[in-house]
Amino acid sequence: MASVPEIILNNPFRVLGVYANSSYREIVASISKATKFMEVGRNVDYPLDLPKVKNLNVKSSLTHSLEDLDNALAVISNSEDRLKYAQFWFLRMTSLDDEAFDVLFSGKPNLAISVWNKEDNLSSLQNRIILYFWKGDFKSALQNAERLYKLFPDDFLKAVDSKGTLVKSANDLIQCFVDTLVSYIIPNELLDSNPSSFWLDYIVPTISDDTIAKINKAIQDAKDQLDILNNEGAMGDYGLPKDGIGLILVESVENELILLDRIFQHDKDNPRFQLIADNLGNSLANILYECAIDEYNKRNVPPDYSIALLINALELSNNTMDKEEINSKIQLFLKKTDTKNVKKKSISDTAITFIGIGWFILFFICIVFIIQYCR
Repeated sequence: MASVPEIILNNPFRVLGVYANSSYREIVASISKATKFMEVGRNVDYPLDLPKVKNLNVKSSLTHSLEDLDNALAVISNSEDRLKYAQFWFLRMTSLDDEAFDVLFSGKPNLAISVWNKEDNLSSLQNRIILYFWKGDFKSALQNAERLYKLFPDDFLKAVDSKGTLVKSANDLIQCFVDTLVSYIIPNELLDSNPSSFWLDYIVPTISDDTIAKINKAIQDAKDQLDILNNEGAMGDYGLPKDGIGLILVESVENELILLDRIFQHDKDNPRFQLIADNLGNSLANILYECAIDEYNKRNVPPDYSIALLINALELSNNTMDKEEINSKIQLFLKKTDTKNVKKKSISDTAITFIGIGWFILFFICIVFIIQYCR
């Protein structure tokens, strides 16, 4: 079962104890109720805390403190933020909702879903979405969300933006929903739910853009660290990662590259994705090549370390001339080490190799220190 999105557990509407379509007067009344409880040293318990629902991952640590309430009110006072959080919270609009919430508050979420299944209207679909997310059933949540945003996008906007300050198309609402999903849900969990082609058309570009941005940031971080190393020499080494700039880069992009490969499998023939893959591969290969050379020259890392980086650079590069240069450097470093057989490794295997080298170096340093101390 997937984890419950944090945007639901700590939703400002939940903190305030209200529905996403509650009026300002209802919100003020809910805050007033909490304040009265505070005056006698007690914490208010709202029905939407769902304290009786034992088979949901309900966070019971909500305190509804004055600070929490003020922060939550400030968040939903912004129209854009209100919409964002409303997409991940309950609506109460019909008699069917009244019946279902009574059942839910008594601790029976599955029965509540059965009640909402009687009719496909705006609030019944929205409330099923939230409960399915809360149950970790992303597949069912997305199925209901697809129906909602195909059938009732304008009605949803009117329900949560009664002042009419937002102008959003159905596509805008869907993109807002997906952007939030990607921000709060582990991408692999989202893809594991086998979303329909409707959602993949939105999810794949959003996840890939976010993943690419993370990889590019890791590359830039490595470039900045190499600049420090090359400009300040040994003095600059003190502020750099002890495990090695190249190693940190490999570790920071490993999962992202695996995810990106999985994303691209959904649209193998897309020329945009192929171009992105080629560009990222070359960028990573170039910076790993630089790390292998510069860290060897400036930090005196062992040749095995540089060989491992160069092997990864060779795997990632799509440029024939670069591959030839990388191969020549591998041969050069092989002459500097006792390594007889260096296998071609994936980026994950290399990361493991780096860690082993790091522990070996640390062990060697300790032995040298002990010998010097005994003298």
